[in-house]
Amino acid sequence: MAPSQVAYAGVRAPRGWLGVAFVGVWLYFIAKIMELYPERLADSAQVGRGEALQMLAIIAGLASILFFSGLVSALWRANLAAGLSPASVRGLVFGSAGVGVLVVFESARLLDWVGMQVDALRSLLLAVEIGDIAGNALAFAGLAFLVVGLAEAAGIFGRAEPEVPRAAPEETS
Repeated sequence: MAPSQVAYAGVRAPRGWLGVAFVGVWLYFIAKIMELYPERLADSAQVGRGEALQMLAIIAGLASILFFSGLVSALWRANLAAGLSPASVRGLVFGSAGVGVLVVFESARLLDWVGMQVDALRSLLLAVEIGDIAGNALAFAGLAFLVVGLAEAAGIFGRAEPEVPRAAPEETS
């Protein structure tokens, strides 16, 4: 028997969230392109090459947070409108966890850049690459679950019909 789905009427289209995701993609793209020319950026911002690369890493991290939060939110709203399934709820949990992990590690990177020196912050910064990988993996898993949930709600995989027991054949003697 198929799990019941609940659709919510009146859910508006997620245009704003898709706009947030779009801005995130372009910010990430620009930061990665500028990493090819760190000397020019360092000269323009009048900082050292290392600090210029650190600024670009912060911008790229914030851009990935914008992208994932916008896309997870947009897909969640689409799932609300089409009908929630267990995969949809799992997608929201995984997507939110991924964005949360990215926010924690990006906050640590940002606080280090402003000059806050805390021992816990330093140990967190040692694992910043692991945090980026874990956050991205969780967010992508959430997106996958949300897409599957949307496909289930839209009936792309076909609607599961509840099985009706057949009547036993009558014996005649």
